Amino acid sequence: MKNEPAVTKEEIQAIDFFQDFIIYLKYFEEKPIKLTATGNISLKDIHELSKRFKEQEVFEEYKHFGWKITTEPQIQFLHQINIIAKVMHLTYKNKSALSITKNGKEFLKNLLPLEQFKEMVLHYWYRVNWDYFTPTREIYGISFSERLQDVQKSIWHAFLNKGVNWIDYSEFCKSLNLYFNFAPYFEDYPYRTPEEELKSEIRHVLFRRNLILFGCVEIEEKGKKWDAKIVRFRATQPGLYVFQKALYESYPIEASY
Repeated sequence: MKNEPAVTKEEIQAIDFFQDFIIYLKYFEEKPIKLTATGNISLKDIHELSKRFKEQEVFEEYKHFGWKITTEPQIQFLHQINIIAKVMHLTYKNKSALSITKNGKEFLKNLLPLEQFKEMVLHYWYRVNWDYFTPTREIYGISFSERLQDVQKSIWHAFLNKGVNWIDYSEFCKSLNLYFNFAPYFEDYPYRTPEEELKSEIRHVLFRRNLILFGCVEIEEKGKKWDAKIVRFRATQPGLYVFQKALYESYPIEASY
């Protein structure tokens, strides 16, 4: 294996999603999490967890607009944390509650933060169906999200070659389209050109619900918050670390969600 990218403790601590993933698991040390009749985390536990999470924007937004949280999937990052923990076998359902497993306790006790971070990211990349969180158009029995997931190692390899250099987002999307022929997914869209739709879907599937969330890339955008477009991006040191691990450790795709 090539020399591993150096990742500092501060860089890992700065990734809110990872910190919230650990906060979520440590919550089980106090008590199990109650489940609703549909199998989601109870509103009482969501309320308790919301006081501890680093990520507060979604809760502040609901409060600002006077919206009510009625179910776990409304809190996208928490729902994602819950699914990843299940796929990693860190939690298990026991009647009407979720509890931490022996593996979960060992994960918290025996692994260093960088190793915990790597396992969390790689399990999402290879054990969770990306289309579960970002449903996309299906062609020939496979969705665009699943197609991106299938070719991810080629993308990680390209990122490693670029290191921490900036990458133009539009050129990146064009290159992916040329190399993997994504064009059939974006034909006949009524409101945007195929190129615009491709860039939008890649931003949503690969960046918003994945690389940005996990602190693997930093981005520069233009435009208003809800309609901002990525201009360029580059890999972070934690990102380079997991890209390399994903390429050189044996992790076949076996998505269970």
